[in-house]
Parts: sequence; structure tokens; C-alpha cells
Amino acid sequence: MKILKNFLPLFLFFGIYLGSGIYYNDFYALSPVIIAFGAVAFAITYFKGSINKNIDLFLKGAGNDQILTMCFIFFLSGSFSFITKEIGSVDYLVALILNHITPQILFIAFFVISCLISFALGTSVGTIVTLAPLLPGLSSGSNDALILLSGSLLGGAMFGDNLSIISDTTIAATQTMGVKMIDKFRANGLIALIAAIITCIFIYLNQPEFTSSIIHKSDKTGIVLLPYIAIVVLALCRLHVLVVLTISCLLAITIAFFQDLSFLSISKIALDGMQSTFEISLLSLLIGGLSFLIEKNKGFENVLSLISRSKKPWVAISSIISMIVFINMAVANNTIALLICGPIARQISERFNLNKIRITSLLDIFSCITQGFIPYGAQVLILLALINQKISFIDLVSKSYYLIILLLVSVIYIVFFMNKNEKRLEKTV
Repeated sequence: MKILKNFLPLFLFFGIYLGSGIYYNDFYALSPVIIAFGAVAFAITYFKGSINKNIDLFLKGAGNDQILTMCFIFFLSGSFSFITKEIGSVDYLVALILNHITPQILFIAFFVISCLISFALGTSVGTIVTLAPLLPGLSSGSNDALILLSGSLLGGAMFGDNLSIISDTTIAATQTMGVKMIDKFRANGLIALIAAIITCIFIYLNQPEFTSSIIHKSDKTGIVLLPYIAIVVLALCRLHVLVVLTISCLLAITIAFFQDLSFLSISKIALDGMQSTFEISLLSLLIGGLSFLIEKNKGFENVLSLISRSKKPWVAISSIISMIVFINMAVANNTIALLICGPIARQISERFNLNKIRITSLLDIFSCITQGFIPYGAQVLILLALINQKISFIDLVSKSYYLIILLLVSVIYIVFFMNKNEKRLEKTV
């Protein structure tokens, strides 16, 4: 009962978001920012203490250094994505792979290119919008081919959404959990890579026989890939993510100048990129302030007390995973789910002495898996719309081998590896 009272503003957010999605038959019709504003206004008047005191607490939470860092990362990643797209990096990468493959390896190659594009762009939706229009032509009228290609695209898109260091979900997960981006990348990367390799095998064993003419033109040169290479290399050097993004953006801008783009054009593109992240940045501030209000009113403490009754780390891990899955299903947006769940998961991890890097990886993984499996998620809806609803949701998900395998690999990791490593900490809880 205490938990319900402490988290009532958050439940209000869930209820309105879920209700509006069902009412309008579109979970993206009403901006979550508007709903969050309402939830914050309610929380300020609902919790004990004066309104002025609660406003101060909200502003303190919204102005947290990790929340502000997250917003600046969003801004820079938006500019990076827009500038690299303008200079032709994405088109060149697609052409580089598709023009050098045969129909026998088309399905594996398309999954790989989906992974690379989503990793480079840092957005699953952007990847789907970029590659989905190619699907009808690549499938050459074969429905089986279209289903497998669509499933490969959905899985590949979620690969980068989960792993890219400029992905909204990665940024939200690492900043709310207080871990370094590169540490999360290393822990997450092994699980994702194993799942991706197994996926390639499954795709090869289940691909239909057909012929396809593959031609994708690009007038760019390999130099346009340098910003993508730079962002990975600099990240591996353990530089601050803001430094990594700034240098990579400057490199992309330099290439744009050599392509005769004017300073005004480049500045407008960079600003458009920043503006594209406005909603998620503002939402981060609102959720950050709301979470701090709940924390100061002992909301997190009550959750921790409830979980601590078992004194077993695996219960804490299961609770965190269940929480992210439930919240993601409720809001149909994995970034929002991570913004809400991250602060709670962080305190649970600290109370149970869990490895925060591993927990961060699992949070991001399970949020992306859930996002890919829900039929009302943006990724599924946009993909099916771009291929004119030629396949069903069930067909799509049944061939999304990466998401299914990632789920199995993650569960195996938790049961046989992570859980074993955490058992030694059980006595300290």
C-alpha cells in the first residue's frame, strides 16, 4: 500500500499514457512530455511539504549532473546522426555491402548491415526508415523472403539500439545507473555478439531459395565512414562520451565542408539534429525531477525494503528485469522505460552489491527485447507500414531470430554465469 501511495504520480503517468494509446489506437499520438508535465504538477501538490519545497526538490532532481550530461549527449548524438546522414555515410555503407553480395548470403548480409547501420545511427527507428523501403525490391515478390528480411531488419535495428554508444537507450541506461559508457559496451557487447553470430547461423539454415537483383548506388567514397570509425575508436580509448561525440561531429563537419556544403547549411543540419532530441531531453529532465521527488518521499526505500526481505541477489536481479519489462510494455518506449526504471535499479544494485555494469547491460537488453516484441511499438508499426502491411505481426516476430536468441542467451547468462558470480555477495546483504 505504501508503494502505491509513494509511486502514485508515476502510476498516473502510466495510466494516462496507456489509456491515451488505447483510446487513440496510437501510443505516440499524445506526447509523453505533456503527460509527464501533468504527473509532475500532481506530484508537487500531492507529496507532503509545501509546494515551494517540492518544486525545489523537483528542480534539484532535474538539474542532477547525470541528467544534464544525458541531455547534452542527446543533443550531440542528434547532430552527429543528421550530419553523417547528410554527407552520405549511411547510403555508402548500404551500397558497400549490398553491391558485393550474392543472393545466397543476402539474408545474412542484410541482418549484418542492419546491425551496422543501427550501431552507426544509434536509432532503431532511423535504421528501419532507412532500410525498410528496400525490402520489397530485395525480396523479388517472394513472401517468405520478405518475412525473413523484415525479421532480420527488426532484429538488426534493435542490435544497435541496444549497443550503440549514441543510442538513446544506452545513454539513458548508463547515465541513470551511473556507469561508464565503454564499460557497459564491453559487458553488453559479448552477449549481443554471441546472439548475433547464432542468429546468422539460424538465418542461413532457414533462408528460402530465390534469386534477386541487388543494385544500390552511392556516389560517395570511403572517407564518409571515418566519423563512424572515429566514434568507436575514441570510445575504446575511454574518453568521456561528450569528448567522443564532439570530435566525431567535428570530423563529420570537416567532411561536409569538403563536399562543398556551406557553413549555414551545416549549422542548420546540426541544429535540426539537436532539435530532434528535444522531446527525449525534456522528458529526461521531467522524469529525473519526478524520480527525485519520489525518492525523497521514501518511495525507493519502500521498494528496497520489500525486495530485501529475501536477501538473495537473484531476487533483486529478477525484480529489476521484471520492472523494466512491465514499464516498457506500459509506455511502449524503451528509452522512457529506462529513464523511469534506472534510478530504482541503481539503488537496488547498490543495496545488494550487484555489479552495476552488468545490471545496466541487462536493463538495456531486456528493454530492447520488449520493445521489439510489442505489436504497438514504433519499430514494428513503422516497419509494417513501410512494406504496406504485406506480412503479419506474427510472421515478423517469428522470423526476428536475433531478438529470440538474445533473450535466450541473456537468460542463460543470468542463470549460469551472472547468478553464480553474485552468490558470493549474498552474505553481505
